[in-house]
This record gives sequence, structure tokens and C-alpha cells, in this order.
Amino acid sequence: MSSPAVSSDADVPPAASKARQTLLRRLADVVCLPASRINAFERAVTGDLLVEMLRLAPVEERRRVAVRLAPLAELPNSLARLLLRDEPSVAAALIEQCAALTDVDLIGCARDAEIEHRLLIAARRGLSEVVTETLLSFGEDAVIEAVLKNNSARLSQGAVEGVVALSRQSKGLCAPLLRRPELR
Repeated sequence: MSSPAVSSDADVPPAASKARQTLLRRLADVVCLPASRINAFERAVTGDLLVEMLRLAPVEERRRVAVRLAPLAELPNSLARLLLRDEPSVAAALIEQCAALTDVDLIGCARDAEIEHRLLIAARRGLSEVVTETLLSFGEDAVIEAVLKNNSARLSQGAVEGVVALSRQSKGLCAPLLRRPELR
């Protein structure tokens, strides 16, 4: 996956870089305001502005914003889509911690991003059957093993049967599969 077009800090004068960092931080602060202080429209507009700023921001600034937004219970869709499909170091904070992410967000990330993103999703707490089925559908042994080792991930009967079939060729899946509660 290609990351957003970025300018390196070497190309930007120090004053402009500091101003951009401050603006990013303040926009993220507005998005983080509680619902009692900002309405949904204002949050969405601020989120859209933040998306446009992040498209040109260096990786470290995008990562800082993702870490800042991860604890939110509400996250503008455009912002979630951009950050989830960013480099794994940026997406990790949201994938691991953000309760605002829906199954649709996680499935979209799994389909549009790389194996590193799928590994992060596979380790996320409380995965639903539909998300685990999507992750398993790629047939990537490392991702399948990570899903199987995630005790809080739920597997459908069809997913269990699919992994049982795959375990005939991939012997490394046998041990984590046998530990799954769905087999008891």
C-alpha cells in the first residue's frame, strides 16, 4: 500500500513545520471535544480539514494524530479511513485501541491494506465472526495463526471448518486450532 504523498521536514522551513504541527494538534483537539461541546457537523468538518492536512504530513505527525484520536468513542469516517489505511506504524494505535471502529471499518482496512494491518487486526480484542472470516479469507498462515491465538476473537462454525481444512496443509495451525473454545 502506498502512503499518502508527504513532504519531508527537510523541504519545509522550521517555522512552517512548527506551525503545521500546531495546526494538526489543534484540529485533533477539536475532533476530540466531547459531544456536549461540538456537534456532529462541526466534528465532521474539522475531521475533513484534518484529513487534508494529514495527506501532506510526515509519518511521525500522522502517527501522533492517530495516537491522540485512538481513545475516542466517535471518530469522523473520513479520518478513520485515511488513518487505518496508512502505514502500519500509524494505523496501529487505532486498530489496537479505538472503540469507535466498526466491523465495516476493520473489514475495509483488511481488504484495502497489507498483511501487517491484518496482523494488527487479528490481535485486536473482541473481533466478531464477520471480521475473523474476512481475515481468514486471505489464506495467510501468519494472520490465521494470530486470529486463532486471539482468545477474544469469535469464530463462526464455517470459519472453524475452513481452518480445519487449511490445517491439513499448514501443520503450524494445528496447535492453536486445538486450543480454540469453539472446538470444545
